[in-house]
Amino acid sequence: MQHSQPDRGTIVAMIGTKAILENAAFVLLGLFLFVGSFWGLHSGRRAERAGNFDKRTRDGYDASIAVLIMAMVFLAGVGYHIVQNVRFQSELSQLHSETVERIDVGHATITDREHIALIVHVLNQPEWFELQRGDGADEIPLVTRLSDGRQYEYSTTRYQHGEGAALISKTPSSTSGVVFCRKLPAALARAGIALPDCYTYFGKPVRCAEH
Repeated sequence: MQHSQPDRGTIVAMIGTKAILENAAFVLLGLFLFVGSFWGLHSGRRAERAGNFDKRTRDGYDASIAVLIMAMVFLAGVGYHIVQNVRFQSELSQLHSETVERIDVGHATITDREHIALIVHVLNQPEWFELQRGDGADEIPLVTRLSDGRQYEYSTTRYQHGEGAALISKTPSSTSGVVFCRKLPAALARAGIALPDCYTYFGKPVRCAEH
């Protein structure tokens, strides 16, 4: 089985502070487009009031409207993504091992209190992460079941470029948040569970993590 070498540059670029800065850059880009298009609309209206609303000015005005709409949609998408990730991190940080009855990972079930405490401790310390195509191996379900009957449904995938795994919060229709848990594969291994180390494409492993 062939293993790819860890890409340390990718780790720095996609996890933690670097990932937060990447999100901030998208917000700034959206704001730049919004302010620029708003200024274009303002200039067009001034030209119209002054009687200088010629074809070139009208074309610029129409373009500003299109860019303004695009900027608003873009900012809404980025904002939703950020809010969902913040919500997910907050949810994980408030998880307590005392209230967890069991953790199901794939077809395995973890009930040992020591293993549950270790896994919950890892989940309590998520890092910001931007999961890109090719970063993860095959996903498997990870369900945390609480003693009061509630459960949190996630999936997890081993990170392909170094130590760690992505944890993905799922709703019935979409992904609602992604975080990085650097020690999750090691914590699961303590409980006798190994995350898949390859991405399977048409039934064949095409990329395998180095771990």
